Amino acid sequence: MSNTKQMVTTLLDPKLDYIFKNIFGVKKYEHLLISFLNALLKGNPSIKKLVLTNTEFPKIFKDDKASRLDVRATCNDDTEIDIEIQIKNTGEIPERACHYVANMVPGTIGANQSYKAARVIGIWILGENVIDGPDAINEAYMTFQPTVHAPHRIMADTMRVIFVELEKFNPKDADAQDLLTAWLSFLKDPLLLDDVFLKIKDVKDAMDRLKYISSDKEVRANADLRLRTLNDRNSEITVATEKGIAIGEEKGIAIGKEEGITIGKKESAIRMLKKDISLNDISEFTGLSIEDIKSLKK
Repeated sequence: MSNTKQMVTTLLDPKLDYIFKNIFGVKKYEHLLISFLNALLKGNPSIKKLVLTNTEFPKIFKDDKASRLDVRATCNDDTEIDIEIQIKNTGEIPERACHYVANMVPGTIGANQSYKAARVIGIWILGENVIDGPDAINEAYMTFQPTVHAPHRIMADTMRVIFVELEKFNPKDADAQDLLTAWLSFLKDPLLLDDVFLKIKDVKDAMDRLKYISSDKEVRANADLRLRTLNDRNSEITVATEKGIAIGEEKGIAIGKEEGITIGKKESAIRMLKKDISLNDISEFTGLSIEDIKSLKK
């Protein structure tokens, strides 16, 4: 079967958060997001309609390293879904994923609702491998520690994280009749998307949308700026974290491992502050509170 490689050679990368949101985070194209989510979630839950939480695109500036272009939606059963796109493995993605879904829970509970009413799903679409093992899709729940008397078991399924590692996904090894195969193939490399998938209306609509925005000079310029900003940000955080941890470990030798780790986090935070990285980003990457980070400025 043929593919689209001969037709288009300048498509933007749908794995870039700015481009993903231009396709799946626009009200006019909500049906694409519903199709993708239903293919991924496979009925748990089944989504008939949704409301995008925020359809505005933040302004992207070179020095705006705090820009987050996630896609958030509230589904017909009140489940809250947050989709994050991460091209690079920055080393703390599982921790960030837990932090994000935990922060989503309070917003899902009304004044007269119980905690059982809260259902949140974090979806992380990853360009590089993060999770051990060969599977391209992994789900994480809050679980009980296994003991000699009881196996590993789920404590609650109302808060889930789904990791989609596109680097592990091989369309040739997947079910060619599965809609999820079509969507993951599109996200991994639309240039290599088999024509058989373009017979699926939603996937074709997504490809047409990608072609359209790829021909927009302003979108291309913003995408290039966004990619360079992310690369700069990841590089700064990596360097700051590595140096901070090294300093913390050295200082922690005489005072204990745990305190050494804390010192390492603070050293990392101080270096990030000097790079003008936002307080929220520093908190997410180090686990320190905003108040603790502010105190380091003094």
